Amino acid sequence: MCADIVRSRHGAPVSYCAAPIPFAFASRHDPHAASGGIHDYVNRVHLCKVLGCVIGLTNDGTHMAHYARKATLAASIDELRPAPGETAALTDVLRHWRAFARMTEALQDDAPLATILDEAAKCAALGCNAPMSKVLEVEGDGDTLVVRGQYGMGADVIGRSAGAVQAWNPAGEALTNAKPVVEPDVRLRPQDKVPAILIEHQVVTSVNLPLINRSGAYGILEVDFREPTHIGALEMSFLASVASALSESIEKYRTRSMLTADRDAKVDLLREQQHRIRNNFQLIVAMLQRNGALAKDPHVRDSFKQVERRVFAMASLYNHLLGLGDHGELVDLGRYLASMADSFHDFYGLRESGITLEINLVSGISVTLDTCTAIGTVVNELVANAVEHAFAGTSGQLTISLTRNPSGGYTICVADNGRGLLPSALEHIGLRTSRRILSSIGGQLHHRSQPTPGTAWDLTLPE
Repeated sequence: MCADIVRSRHGAPVSYCAAPIPFAFASRHDPHAASGGIHDYVNRVHLCKVLGCVIGLTNDGTHMAHYARKATLAASIDELRPAPGETAALTDVLRHWRAFARMTEALQDDAPLATILDEAAKCAALGCNAPMSKVLEVEGDGDTLVVRGQYGMGADVIGRSAGAVQAWNPAGEALTNAKPVVEPDVRLRPQDKVPAILIEHQVVTSVNLPLINRSGAYGILEVDFREPTHIGALEMSFLASVASALSESIEKYRTRSMLTADRDAKVDLLREQQHRIRNNFQLIVAMLQRNGALAKDPHVRDSFKQVERRVFAMASLYNHLLGLGDHGELVDLGRYLASMADSFHDFYGLRESGITLEINLVSGISVTLDTCTAIGTVVNELVANAVEHAFAGTSGQLTISLTRNPSGGYTICVADNGRGLLPSALEHIGLRTSRRILSSIGGQLHHRSQPTPGTAWDLTLPE
């Protein structure tokens, strides 16, 4: 009984039969192979669909997205010429499907190259009931094949030579001619030319399929048998699927490796530039301090200090982000304020002035970089005012807190236990600027009277 499961590109139904499937495979050893043409092409499409090999021969061509898969597949199925005479059991087809499914699961996007090669070799061997299989890579000079992946041969063969890219070597012949080579009996070849690794592992029948990528040929997928073994169209179609999937995976791995190397190089360059920017911030602050100290006009000195504070706030944010290695769009506000508070000790000489700094900051409040910069600028301005005016040369305490509001949003409080704020200071130019900055991000600045001497400022912002 047969069921229509798919249609060829010419519209003809393709059936999946429980009975053995008749077909023929014309290899280089078959002198009666039919000539090419549209008939052979249609039969190849039909055969590949019936065998269930995932080789991309679908209407939309989605399985043929990568050149490596296309090129390897085209080379591998060129010898497939279905004709009456040969049969294949459904159990063999299912065995191929299971092996291919296991390989597909193992070939994840982040799989290392060694895993990719070993899994493909394993799939090829198990699917063909072969005792061993290997993946060969063309060395840089293009004249030698080297084992890079294996199944059933032992890990010690990795890195060994698999012979030259020459016609006397089955693998070399497949690579040279860019088509599969089925060697029924390696023992019939000149033994002084046969690669030592084939002799050592007592290989008799050897199947070799070229792996082709954008830059030419990667190497060979080779399946070996210790007994004379007939390789039919079913096995070749299955191996074509494995080889094409392997070529695509290798190409993806190489592309991913190139992108990773490029990214790492850019990260190194970015890190170097970040350190230079941080050093430039420190240089600008030092220049502002020096020029402010030289200014004789108090208004000029005050202007220098205001600019200095803005630069310090920016530098603090930059240093915080650089230390985190975090270049995302959001910043944890509590962590940023804690980092900035640490900088206050040196920048304002708090210890030398006898001023202690207490922080009480919740975490988990994420804000944008723009919001973080605005808050940092205002907090810095309020701390600077307290250091300069609240204590009048005496010791004291500064407190910075961050809390969530029950009704939503959050509040940052900057408070001191100094001598209090004069009413005339409420219109200080720095405070007006701070209000404008907060207003631009939807926040407000409020002065709050303390029950004890001192001043408290609340910065309230929406979530």
